[in-house]
Amino acid sequence: MCRFLAYSGPPTSMQELLLDSPHSLVRQSKHARMRHDPVNGDGFGVGWYPTHEDPEPGTFVSIEPAWSNRNLLQIATKIHTPLFFAHVRDATPGMPVSQTNCHPFRHGPWLWMHNGFLGDFSQWRRELLGSLSDNAFNLIQGNTDSEHVFAMFMDEVGFNSEASAAIGAAELLKALNNCIKKLIQIKSNAGCNAQAHMNFAVSNGHVSLFSRLSIDAGEPPPTLHYLIDEASCVVASEPLSDSSDWQEVDQGQVLVLEKESGLRIEEISL
Repeated sequence: MCRFLAYSGPPTSMQELLLDSPHSLVRQSKHARMRHDPVNGDGFGVGWYPTHEDPEPGTFVSIEPAWSNRNLLQIATKIHTPLFFAHVRDATPGMPVSQTNCHPFRHGPWLWMHNGFLGDFSQWRRELLGSLSDNAFNLIQGNTDSEHVFAMFMDEVGFNSEASAAIGAAELLKALNNCIKKLIQIKSNAGCNAQAHMNFAVSNGHVSLFSRLSIDAGEPPPTLHYLIDEASCVVASEPLSDSSDWQEVDQGQVLVLEKESGLRIEEISL
């Protein structure tokens, strides 16, 4: 499974969290500590919201390992942002290593990442596609389970960029819950009881959600932690330092992070 992180707070460069922390995300791309396979070398991506007036985030993805990409080193030290996502990928078997399959995925003001996998996805992918609107169907460029769920989520929030950017926390949480419920139902309709790990991250630049959930699994979901430091918040698959201030998110919980009111924890409603 993959590793990801998100930052929200005063504008900062991505350098410290991506590169300089003792257990930075680039280090986790080679030496993850909280998963069976420590290597996440099947590509990476970053997505950031600019400091100037532009509701749409920028993204940079590559199929190279994060530890060897020279452009990432430049971007991380030069771009300042109040909110960014970053992801290092360990491709699920059968999911090709390609730029279209690298996270974070973007549409309008939205960024989306996934840490986990949806078991036997090929058995119920057709039914999932049949449930999508034309806009959501045409959004999909790659073949990952992660991007397909992003398309489902976009159907929940709609494709009007101005309206999407104004969606509040309650409405966004309802959309994510509905998306997860529909995913579980589609999987069940196909007679599939394979495990599904659903650590999702999504933001419209104002509100961000981070879920930790597994179903039909004999093991816990992928790890998820958060750290609040004065006016900033970091959410990461693994703590980026050895500080005891990092807190673990429990199974079935979702972090709700709002720029104006900070962080709170809700239960995923199934």
